[in-house]
Amino acid sequence: PSNATERSMPPAPMLHGSARGGMSHHTHTHDWVTCKGLTPKVSRSCAFRIRRVSRHSSRSSPSAAVAASSSSSYSGTVLVAGATGGVGQIVCARLLQQKNCKVKALVRDASRASEILGTDPSMEFVVADLRDANSLLESGATEGINAVISCLGTTAFPSARWKDDNGPENTDFVAVRNLVNATKKTAPDLSRFVLVSSVGVERTNQMPFIILNAFGVLKYKKMGEDEVKNSGLPYTILRPGRLTDGPYTSYDLNTLLKATSGTRRAVQVGVGDTLLPEATSRIIVAEAAVQCLTLPCTLGGAYELGSTEGEGPREDPKEWTVLFESASASSS
Repeated sequence: PSNATERSMPPAPMLHGSARGGMSHHTHTHDWVTCKGLTPKVSRSCAFRIRRVSRHSSRSSPSAAVAASSSSSYSGTVLVAGATGGVGQIVCARLLQQKNCKVKALVRDASRASEILGTDPSMEFVVADLRDANSLLESGATEGINAVISCLGTTAFPSARWKDDNGPENTDFVAVRNLVNATKKTAPDLSRFVLVSSVGVERTNQMPFIILNAFGVLKYKKMGEDEVKNSGLPYTILRPGRLTDGPYTSYDLNTLLKATSGTRRAVQVGVGDTLLPEATSRIIVAEAAVQCLTLPCTLGGAYELGSTEGEGPREDPKEWTVLFESASASSS
């Protein structure tokens, strides 16, 4: 849409890696990322301001002390779908920090992916078209994995990214369904399936989500969520708001890990699709996804995520546990 339209439209949904595994050219404003050696892509996006925000800071703990591991290090092989997208990039980088973690990056072009993500002895590129169930199975992407983090998504409104049938239905529903089915067939011992979705999937009859869902993006994201929920797989669903920070177009994994979200480090967590975050840092979304691999309290949950100014949990699993459990407690 034009800049004039952008100023009057609601925040765009979670735009992640495409169903074919390629780079997701997000159209969100990021204005406080500071990354040495990185070249963020900056573009103006929908700037609708939502005023009502429920906050759960990492400083407000439940009445009972929360016990959590002092380390969130994950051991095993994680399949990352949408690995070269804005969130997937950071997910891969964080996973490769884990001492005993291997990454399978699901991509459509291994050569291009290596230019974007670089190379690492613990990272393997797997080429497949997620929209094609047979292509996915034949690739062996889901074989030998212990967890999945899906960062798939496309633009909410018609764009060049919809070319070649990469619209919301194929990206947010068909691709997720195929990924779920392949995982069920070949990864019986999966420890967690983390799906990055969007706020508003349960509020498509309310503003501003009526506008955001004009072309069905939230409808198809909810259908993708339902595939995960009804799969019998151990899952966690994350629903960020308008994405900020990145995506990054020139970096290697080491410099990416120096990325910070400026002063917006505090994390807002909600349940029941009630949170209305003003924005959500991709760095925080990626960290939450990685944390959920090892946090028992997030099993079977769906959480909205927002970010704001203040001190946040960063990589501390105890503080992330407090955030998730506080949100669940406040909704009961």
